[in-house]
Amino acid sequence: MKTLPLILFVSFIATGCASTTPDQRMSPSYPVAYQQALADFDGTGEVDENVIDDFVNFLSNLGADNTAERAAELYAEDLYFSDALMLTNSKGAVVKHFRGLVEGGASVEVEMLDVLVQDTDIYLVWLMTASFQPIRKTVTSKTIGITHARFNAAGKVILHQDFWDTGLGFYQHVPALGGVIKSINRRFEAEDTTQ
Repeated sequence: MKTLPLILFVSFIATGCASTTPDQRMSPSYPVAYQQALADFDGTGEVDENVIDDFVNFLSNLGADNTAERAAELYAEDLYFSDALMLTNSKGAVVKHFRGLVEGGASVEVEMLDVLVQDTDIYLVWLMTASFQPIRKTVTSKTIGITHARFNAAGKVILHQDFWDTGLGFYQHVPALGGVIKSINRRFEAEDTTQ
């Protein structure tokens, strides 16, 4: 039953938001939690270029065998983390989340398109290609996203907010759920006026 781990991985992805309880001091609504995190996690404007490069390298190699260990090195104990699949301020939960990515058997490639630095804020624009097997055949999904990051004075990530379309990136490929998402998307498609 070779596909069972991959089915479990996709199930984990599909239920990520529901199965992860936000910490007590965080709102279950990520927009509210993100706005609060912007106030709570100021970050430093003195981020060494090597620290940013190291973080970019980490994100560019998601799914490598050492992903969880690298996450343990890069993220601060006190942090805000939201990647559209999980919202937490627990470093342990972040490390476990990245470990699940590796153990789920998905192939993930992240191509960094741009790195923008403005004061304490680092914005990483990326293209993610993920290959996974929901049931029988392998599916390849491409998604564009942005990571907003802030670092503390020690060079550790204290704020990580991803902005990307999980519906197009993962959920539309999950049997039954995918059909519902595609149906909803069709309702909002713009009418082609070029004809």
